[in-house]
Amino acid sequence: MAVDVVDLLRELDFTIAEGASPDSWLLRAPDGASFEVSLPSPVPRLDAHATRHLVAHQRAGRRILAVGESVTERVLQRAVKGQIDILTASPARLVHAGVTYTAEEDPDLQQARPATKRPAWTRWAVERYLLLAAEPARQSLIASVLGTSQQSVSNAARHLAGLVADHGDGLIVTDRAGLLEHWRDEYAGPGGQEFGWYSLDPVTDQVISAVRAATLLDVRPLVSGDVAADLLAPWKLPTQGRIYVDGPVDLAEEGFVPAPVDDATLVTCVPRDPSIWRLADPPAVTPSTHGEVRLADAAIIYWDVAESTDLDSGPAAEQLALLVAQGKR
Repeated sequence: MAVDVVDLLRELDFTIAEGASPDSWLLRAPDGASFEVSLPSPVPRLDAHATRHLVAHQRAGRRILAVGESVTERVLQRAVKGQIDILTASPARLVHAGVTYTAEEDPDLQQARPATKRPAWTRWAVERYLLLAAEPARQSLIASVLGTSQQSVSNAARHLAGLVADHGDGLIVTDRAGLLEHWRDEYAGPGGQEFGWYSLDPVTDQVISAVRAATLLDVRPLVSGDVAADLLAPWKLPTQGRIYVDGPVDLAEEGFVPAPVDDATLVTCVPRDPSIWRLADPPAVTPSTHGEVRLADAAIIYWDVAESTDLDSGPAAEQLALLVAQGKR
């Protein structure tokens, strides 16, 4: 369904005037606040792929207002944090600079606030396990791999009607593309502490060097992001390395210097998600190793690339999504 932006803004009790340039609008909110925005073409659903480049292209003093029929929970969280501005039709809602305007009480907003919702690590891990599994898996096996109970696995499976089936020999995905999209829209990311490092060496060489150092320190490095994507489905030009470790690692002796994460050529992350290592090579999934490096699972690699703002990240994420959807890892 096409989004009528003017009608939607009027429903939210906004007044509209021409902005300082032909591609901008000056909006006055019901609370009296005024702000100028640029509006790209509306999309059916505001997800990470649709909004990836918007923040990067915002001009000083004028923000881009992303418009969609609906929005994923992940993007809504970003909007509530003030990272991006959105306008949606279902429900009617505008979020600008972290301030939300709605036509009526919006139940999604409480769910969008990270402090009010505990990360569903187990449910997301079950979904990832099933995406990566090459054959049907019994709930007892999944529970054992993830270090949880069969009841938790059963509860997670109940959320996946139409995407997963059990014909007696275990759970199996019936719609991989649909399950991947479902997981991506809900997943909150690995979280945890990130450490930025900078080096002039090629990014792939940086990752190999960091993996060697992390292996000696026994912090179990798993490669993700650009380099892992390039190894799985060559498309992404690596511009930043990403390695998951289960403890901090000092790379200064390897020729790296500390750097802000946004400016780093290599990022090491100690994640909050407890399933990162459990799903790197569970029994039903073929382990993914390439030479000296061990990769994170394909779904995590896909998520990391899809969240990147690099211009080639979108097409690279699509290639990884195709790989997962075809059951190839």
